[in-house]
Amino acid sequence: MKLDYTSHKLIKSTPRFLTTPVDICQLLVTHRLILCQLIRRDILSRYRKSYLGILWALLTPMLTFVVYSYVFSNILRVRFASPVPNIEYPYGIILFSGIMLHLFLTEVLNRSPVLVLENVNFVKKVVFPLEILSLVAIGSAMVPLSLNYIILVGAIFLFNGTVQPTIMLVPLAWIPFFAVVVGISWILSSLGVFLRDIVHLIGLFSTLLLFGSTILFPTHNMPDFLKTLILLNPLSIPVHATRNLALWGVIPNLKYLAIYTGFAVMFLWFSAFWFTRTKKGFADVI
Repeated sequence: MKLDYTSHKLIKSTPRFLTTPVDICQLLVTHRLILCQLIRRDILSRYRKSYLGILWALLTPMLTFVVYSYVFSNILRVRFASPVPNIEYPYGIILFSGIMLHLFLTEVLNRSPVLVLENVNFVKKVVFPLEILSLVAIGSAMVPLSLNYIILVGAIFLFNGTVQPTIMLVPLAWIPFFAVVVGISWILSSLGVFLRDIVHLIGLFSTLLLFGSTILFPTHNMPDFLKTLILLNPLSIPVHATRNLALWGVIPNLKYLAIYTGFAVMFLWFSAFWFTRTKKGFADVI
């Protein structure tokens, strides 16, 4: 999908280099009008010619949920132990609390390698902050994620008759995860310009992230080295925090969350450095 960007009044000078998280926040503030306009246009163009429209944002995760829930719950008989007495959830709700984050990440991963290639006019003809292309993709993917979050709250209420007050903290626990996703998108979008084959590896990478996380099955019976590898998965800590806050009403492991946040900040800085350096060669390659 090619974005149309013509309003010269919205163009502002691109930052020299996103050296700190403050600079990245400044990028968002400075180009907020451009960002909102492009996200809105991206969402409308995606569902404009489909019969069901934005309902696909609900149907896709629901169909995925039904398939995985049936296979892992009824055939493989996977069960998650409750860390809180007298609170038990069906496997489907526990699965959905994690799968929605994977669907969000997968959507961003699939779009990132071609973001620059689909918007060549921004590279060659317009003084445009190319960094926000990834933010447009992420902002667009947040729409179905937000709808899935609402569905999760509704499912918890229908099953349990109430919701945990800590469920309101879930979006805050996602902030480091969003930072990691932005970094991944910046790296993939720049690599996609120079290595066109990378788009064919995204499906495999996404599958590895799914089965190498705590989304589908618990880890309490796994060897210690596998538990360590799973913790390195960028999905594991956010999924763990989501389930603790939304389902069980307990505070997640703050030590792991702090380490994850520190890694997210460093990774975001590195990916900003990477994108800023590599984008100088986009025009020559394209």
